[in-house]
Amino acid sequence: MKKLLSFHLIFALLFSSIIFASAADTPSPKEEVIYGILDLDGNVNSLHVVNIFNGGSIIDYGDYSQIRNMSTSEALTYEENRIYVDTTAEKFYYQGTLTKKELPWNIDIKYFLDDKQITGNELGGKSGKLKISLSVIQNNKIDSTFFDNYALQIALSLDNKLCSNIVTENATLAEAGSKKQLSYTILPGNGADINIEADVHDFEMDPITINGIRLTLGIDLDNEEITGQIMELINAIKEIDDGASELLEGLSQLSDGMQEYTNGMRAFSLGIGELSKGADKLNLGAGELKNGLSQLASQNDSLVQGALEIQKATFDSVNAQLGATGLNVPDLTPENYASILPSIPGLSKVKNQLDGVIQFTQGISAYTNGVTQLSGGASDLEKGTAEFKSSTSQIASSANQLYKSGAQLNEAVKKLHEGLSAYNEGTKKLRAGTSGIDLQINDKIDEILENISGTGDKIVSFVSDKNTNISAVQFVLKTEPIDASKPEQAPAPEPAKLNFWQKLLKLFGLYKG
Repeated sequence: MKKLLSFHLIFALLFSSIIFASAADTPSPKEEVIYGILDLDGNVNSLHVVNIFNGGSIIDYGDYSQIRNMSTSEALTYEENRIYVDTTAEKFYYQGTLTKKELPWNIDIKYFLDDKQITGNELGGKSGKLKISLSVIQNNKIDSTFFDNYALQIALSLDNKLCSNIVTENATLAEAGSKKQLSYTILPGNGADINIEADVHDFEMDPITINGIRLTLGIDLDNEEITGQIMELINAIKEIDDGASELLEGLSQLSDGMQEYTNGMRAFSLGIGELSKGADKLNLGAGELKNGLSQLASQNDSLVQGALEIQKATFDSVNAQLGATGLNVPDLTPENYASILPSIPGLSKVKNQLDGVIQFTQGISAYTNGVTQLSGGASDLEKGTAEFKSSTSQIASSANQLYKSGAQLNEAVKKLHEGLSAYNEGTKKLRAGTSGIDLQINDKIDEILENISGTGDKIVSFVSDKNTNISAVQFVLKTEPIDASKPEQAPAPEPAKLNFWQKLLKLFGLYKG
């Protein structure tokens, strides 16, 4: 029993020591704010990290050249890149100066005065035509999570009294007192080439600031709702294509009939002398023809209105689709679409669709004009046959006029057929082009959101991969200022005792006390 009890005690002690050692090594939850001091060329002079914790027993990891408690007087224990402190503060801050001097971004700043490169240290107090080139690319030595998921905001401040004719691109410009603020936003996974030009004299410039944050956008798109609307459009296009094919088939039959009618009218003109005995029957037939064509002509407005409604429905559908994709495109109309769509990449198929609709409407108009002309020709025919009964000498002239009217109608029908054929070809291309467009739109939406918000990787520590419980990492970087003159420095006064916020401001050069 004694041996068994001893074994249990030994096992319990060993087990508890294992648990204690494991718990003692577990990093505490924290936030990291990385403050970087850059030289005028964009190189890193120093990197400082403010680590932010809740109170209690704190374990953290990092390779620092020095560390400093910014919250309390409690001592920090730093051994083998492991930092430990037991604090009663509700919120605890400590600063560490990183041994490494690498950022996720390689920043390169160049200065040119009157087209000649000059160092930033030489630029203070100079005058001339200034160009500042700032380049940002990925630093492959650092975990790509930061480059792929963090957006940068770069800000420059130029004194309006010293700088004029400021020219730059892709910047947000704002006036702040006597200075012009230039702000640039770089999305995750992207580099930048920024150029600023200005005429300067006695040049000075405040530090360039660069802030890096993990970009999180509250965009919630219902892809199924969007693709559902697209499917409605695709089905409507199929119906339009089927209807256009049926209309074309009917118009082909009409065209064949009109050709036969024209040939018959020519034969009538040539053989008009043989019809003198049947003038009464011819006059009766001409009246029936006139009535029939009048009835056909009475449908012209309905046919034209139907074509215009098809045109309107197509434009409405296209506008709805473009509006749903989030593209900033004004409403398309028959008057403006041809000037708007060619300037927008990827919408050539939409323009082809709308071209077909316009051609269809024009074809219907040509057809109705032809029917109207034929109706007029039938009236002439009726008058001619009436005159034929009283004067056979005028029959030949009237028959020839009737033939010409029939030929005009035949030409109008041919033009309508050509227009409708082009429209039907357009609907077939549109039908083929929109097949599977719902999947393409889904992929495009995902691609756009990924380009804006990054890859969605888990937040990781910039300081050490042993810190596995990170809620936020932020980068605050700034360059040195460019001064017109650097007066001799007076002997440094005795350092005053600073509170927490004064220490934090002094770290980044914002405390002047």
